[in-house]
Amino acid sequence: MFKLLSIILILTILIFLIRYKGSLLIKLLYKKKLKIHNNAIATQAKNPPTILKKKFPITKDIKIYSLNERRFLKRKMETLFKGSKEDKLKALEIAKDLSDKSTLHILRIGLKDMDSDIVQISAGLINNFK
Repeated sequence: MFKLLSIILILTILIFLIRYKGSLLIKLLYKKKLKIHNNAIATQAKNPPTILKKKFPITKDIKIYSLNERRFLKRKMETLFKGSKEDKLKALEIAKDLSDKSTLHILRIGLKDMDSDIVQISAGLINNFK
């Protein structure tokens, strides 16, 4: 009888903690993950970036786009890349903002471009994915 009562008491305490202090537990877990993430950023900061990364880096403040916005920006980037040098630079700026691997095909096209600035920026953006 005593064992059953102690098990019931432990279960009610656990349910109480999860029910009323669950958000606190989640915050503690999130702080742990955030600490690990900050440590990873700190180790990356110790390694000096290349000249191209300094010139055209992918920022850590990545904007979050919806699926429709991403599709629109990818189409816009593809159409801009067929234009002049200024349009290509705008397309590379969009690629930097998106900063995902779906932009790699346009960055590879940028590597084959005749203008050396576009080639350097494309190489820098591809290098940021490594």
